[in-house]
Amino acid sequence: MKNTIIACRMIHDELQQAMDEINSQDPVIWVDSGYHSEPERLKAKLQEIIDGLEGTDNIILVYGYCGNALLGLKATTANLIFPRVNDCISMLLKSERLKDAYYLTRRWIESPASIVQEYKIALERYGEERTKKLFRLMLKNYTKFMLLETSTYDTEKYLKEIQEFAEKIGLNVDSQEGDLQFLKKILTGPYDEKNFVIIKKGEKVDLSHIVNGDERKAANF
Repeated sequence: MKNTIIACRMIHDELQQAMDEINSQDPVIWVDSGYHSEPERLKAKLQEIIDGLEGTDNIILVYGYCGNALLGLKATTANLIFPRVNDCISMLLKSERLKDAYYLTRRWIESPASIVQEYKIALERYGEERTKKLFRLMLKNYTKFMLLETSTYDTEKYLKEIQEFAEKIGLNVDSQEGDLQFLKKILTGPYDEKNFVIIKKGEKVDLSHIVNGDERKAANF
């Protein structure tokens, strides 16, 4: 059985590490993280890639539901397999997700679409006082930024990098141990119904496939 992986650049560090650790030779098609903030564009891009594939049995989508970006995708060229999670962060958790924490990784911090970059754009447009008020309102349900320690980057460096931004909007900064085991299972299976969706070739992703999609505890997969 030949697998082809389609994955977001946002999770490049962790997925590449997981592949190296299990010696996976499956080809990977990396999709620019800029699509992440526009689900319809992401859906169109994924369908374009799926339609263009040849000679593969399974297409493994290393994506969460991402604002329903997977809804309506059709398995035109091979079976589609994807995890039952809401977003990329959910694939990296070792323990339960904290509801008051805004999770980050190195790629999430450095992405052109990151909240840090959004703040800088807003700062130029609205000025410091108004921007602070806007982001405090946006993040009112969070008490901290949580950096996931995935052993793929210098955690201390990025904790310091996010600290100044966090202080401006009144949030704390903390770190939490992450884990690559679920990523490895995405790559290798077995694909149990609890944790994965399998769309047979010729079928389409519908709403029944993307409900109840988190809060997965990594220890329970």
